[in-house]
This record gives sequence, C-alpha cells and structure tokens, in this order.
Amino acid sequence: MKATNYIFFFLTLICWETVGQNVMTSSPYSMFGLGEVSYGLYGQQAAMGGVSYGMRNSSLINVENPAGLTGLDSMKLFAETSLFVKEEKYNSKGSSNTAFTGNMSSFSIAGRMIPGWYMAVSLTPYTSVGYYFKSTQTLEGTAGTVSTSLFQGDGGLSKVSLSNGILLGKDLSLGVNLSYIFGNLYQTETQGAMGIKHHMYTQMIYPDFGLQYQRALAKDVSLTVGAVYGYKQKLKLDNTITVSTSTTSTDYTQKKVTQYLPQHLGVGGSLLYKKWMYAMDYSFYGYSAWKSGDNRIKFDDTHAIKVGVSFLPENLSYVKFFRRVTYKAGVNAGIPYYKISGKRGVNWRANVGFSFPVTNGALHVAFFYDRLDMNGNTLQRDLIGLTVSYTLGERFYKAKL
Repeated sequence: MKATNYIFFFLTLICWETVGQNVMTSSPYSMFGLGEVSYGLYGQQAAMGGVSYGMRNSSLINVENPAGLTGLDSMKLFAETSLFVKEEKYNSKGSSNTAFTGNMSSFSIAGRMIPGWYMAVSLTPYTSVGYYFKSTQTLEGTAGTVSTSLFQGDGGLSKVSLSNGILLGKDLSLGVNLSYIFGNLYQTETQGAMGIKHHMYTQMIYPDFGLQYQRALAKDVSLTVGAVYGYKQKLKLDNTITVSTSTTSTDYTQKKVTQYLPQHLGVGGSLLYKKWMYAMDYSFYGYSAWKSGDNRIKFDDTHAIKVGVSFLPENLSYVKFFRRVTYKAGVNAGIPYYKISGKRGVNWRANVGFSFPVTNGALHVAFFYDRLDMNGNTLQRDLIGLTVSYTLGERFYKAKL
C-alpha cells in the first residue's frame, strides 16, 4: 500500500466518523454540559487500562503524550484505526435501561518527517451525546389527564490533532498537540404535535503539551517517565432553537453558550523488564469549569489512576505465532466528573486483551467491564464492551521519511 492510499483511507474514515458520531453513547447524563467524555474506546493501550504518558515503542502512535511519537520506527509510515461495541445498563432508584452501541472510534497516521521530528495526524472523539427517554406527568388543573414528553439527543465533539514529537537529546523528547475541536450538539423535546430542537455548534484550536524521558537501566531493563499538560480555555457555542408544529417551523437565535475545555495534567511511567512491561498513569481534569444547565447536576474536578501490564513471550518473526502474541491487562479507577443531587461515587474499569501480529502490522483486541456507582443508589452504570484496533506499517526501503 502506498502512502497516498493511507491518506485517502484516513480522509474517508474522517467523513465516516463525523457522520456516525451519534452512536457513541446512550447515557441519559450526556444531555448535560458538553456531553459524556469519551475514553478507553481506541488505541493499542486500551487493554492496559489506557496508560499512555510514559508509553513508547516502535509502532505506538501516542497522541495522548505526543512526546512518545519519537519512539516510532523511523523507516515506516503507520496508520491505525479503531472500533468498539458495548452494552450499557443504567439503574437509578428502581428504574433501569439497557442499550447497545458501537462505532468507529479513532483514526491516525504517523511517521518521521526529518531526523529528530515525528508527526501524527489523528481523529478522536472528545465528547458524545446520545439519549432517548420519555417523561409522563399529570397536567395541572385536570383530573387524570397526563402529558407525555419525548426527550432525545445526539451529536458530540470531535478532535482532529496535529501531533509533533521532537527529540531534544538522546533521552529527552518534547511533544505538542495542536487540536481542532469541533462538533454539533442536538437536544429535542417533543410533546404532541409540538417539537423544540436545541442545536449548539462550536469550533476552536486547542494546544496541549507533553514530555518524556527514557533511560536504559540495564541490559534488559529500561524506564520511561512522562508528563502532559493542557490549560483551561474558554469555548463559545453558537446556540439556535427551532420550534415546530404540524404546520410551521421557526428558528430563534439565542445567546451564545459559554463552556470551558478543562485544565488537565498527568504524569506516568513505564518499566520494561525483559519480556514484561509495567505502566502507571495519574491524571487530573478540572471539570468544575463546566456548566450543566440543571441545578441537580454539578460538575467537579476529577482524579484517576491507571495501571497496566503486558507480556510478550518472543519478539522474533520466525517463532510460532502464539509466542509472538502480546498479552495485556489493566485497571483504572477515578472519581466521576459529575455529581447528581450532591452525590458522588467511584468509577472503575477492568481490561484484558491481546495484540496479534499480522502482515505489516498488528491487531489489538481489548475486552472491558466498566462500573460507575453513585452514592445513595442515585445511579449505577455497567458497561461491557470490546475494542479492536488495527495498526499497519509501511516500510520505505529506498529512503527514510
């Protein structure tokens, strides 16, 4: 496959992702703020709990910490795509709901530009909106007359990133992401023949930064540590309401909605010991800057820990297939980024998976179970899902990139 084919393939999938964005989630709480934050649904490290800050290897397109791009094989151009499927179950004060969702989730291309400079272009989800429910209430001043309202929402924000990794020396790398964040959020309320559709749209440029330091400690032992940082930035959303009946439809332009991309920082590291890889990340996100639009829902800052491990029996092309399979596992736990009626809780996820060698690349499969518990039986959410990522590398024989 030629490099031009990679680019054509990538652009085609961008269109696919933009059109199919509304099937990323079915959470009723995605109606608040900017939607549900997307994580753990793409990438080679999904089976290791999503660790990334201190991760690097010859085929890892690390856009979470772009400094890790300097670990890529300088003789190859890489392309990667991911998809997921998951079953979601929600329980809240005796009522329950189950849904099944799936979609393409990310795409990226990466390679070396000149000696010491590596670059990647990627499309990843940032937030997702997806819900559908009905509410029935008795009309005031009537005897037993009820009104049913239908609420539904879709859309979300996506992130196209131009990621750069630069070698500052033998062991130190600097990374910069320059991201274009864009998307549409739709919320519709229908009651009888009348419908009210709320549409918000935004676009902006957002930078964030990363560092990595790697060091060989012994013949079969190496350590990599990394850090990332992104600052708080104001986000303005165009705001339109469409009121429709069986015969008319009228648009009303509203005041722009102000939200913020939260400040975030993270530190992490990985230790390669013979055939084993151990990794850990800590991250902080300042989601208290978000506004929900509902007094019952408040956003708050969140902290999370991710831990992952992998085992590769052999890294030689001539050994048996299952000796070249990488076995992975990971867990991550954190505080939810929203409170419901003042209640908080804990969110954790367990992951297990494999990386299978294929011609000119690898197939990465991750299974996960995710549990969210809010205090006071306010909300319990269970997710069971599968993520599949395919990494393809094209070697350039005559010249380096």
